Amino acid sequence: MNLPTKITLSRILALPIIVVLFYIRFEYHYLAAALVFVLAAVTDMIDGRLARKRGEVTSLGKLLDPIADKVLACTVLIMEAANGLMMYDPAGIILTTIIVAREIVIGAFRTLAAHKGEILAADKLGKLKTIFTNVSIPIIMIGGFHISIQIIGNVIFVVAAIFTVISGVNYILKNRHVLEDGGQNGD
Repeated sequence: MNLPTKITLSRILALPIIVVLFYIRFEYHYLAAALVFVLAAVTDMIDGRLARKRGEVTSLGKLLDPIADKVLACTVLIMEAANGLMMYDPAGIILTTIIVAREIVIGAFRTLAAHKGEILAADKLGKLKTIFTNVSIPIIMIGGFHISIQIIGNVIFVVAAIFTVISGVNYILKNRHVLEDGGQNGD
């Protein structure tokens, strides 16, 4: 297993640490969980660039990278929504549900494309969605320290949700050929 793939795996392995820090109550536990999340999220920028630079792009890395991203972000968003860290219930829960649903749909879409021998890369809108989501998560987590921080985190989260919908629709429309049957018999 090469270094970029190990870095991707570190993002998955950071999740239990974030969960423990999030739920075990001690002073600044949300801050500690937010810092580990930020470190994990930064590895998303590192692993892909390193793999391309070193010529170590692998099928395993291509498979694990989006899974690591989605599992990390979706799990923490669900924890935040379930624990009332988002300002406007039930809006935070609804927006979290939209984000999680989009990730499942796009994951299924990519799986279908892979079954047809196609790898679909993320586009710029999807990357913007990821950036806004990953920025909003730690800000929301530490928002309990000050109302202005909480407002900023929630505004960024709403922008992330908007990009989530736009990028999801755009991704499917841009790659709608994947949905064509192509004359193959199947389920």
